[in-house]
Amino acid sequence: MKFLLAILAYLLISAVLGWGILLTFKGNPWILIVGFLAYAIVFAKAGCLPGKSSH
Repeated sequence: MKFLLAILAYLLISAVLGWGILLTFKGNPWILIVGFLAYAIVFAKAGCLPGKSSH
């Protein structure tokens, strides 16, 4: 279940980043900034923190 939620979160953040890039070309970078911050927070929480040990 966690794997499916991770895929869903990755796709959602990717869509927000893509939409932000498109809007940045039109002069509105806020969606890109918010998407990047969301990506950085999720990456820091899921990728950098040590997991529970199986011992």
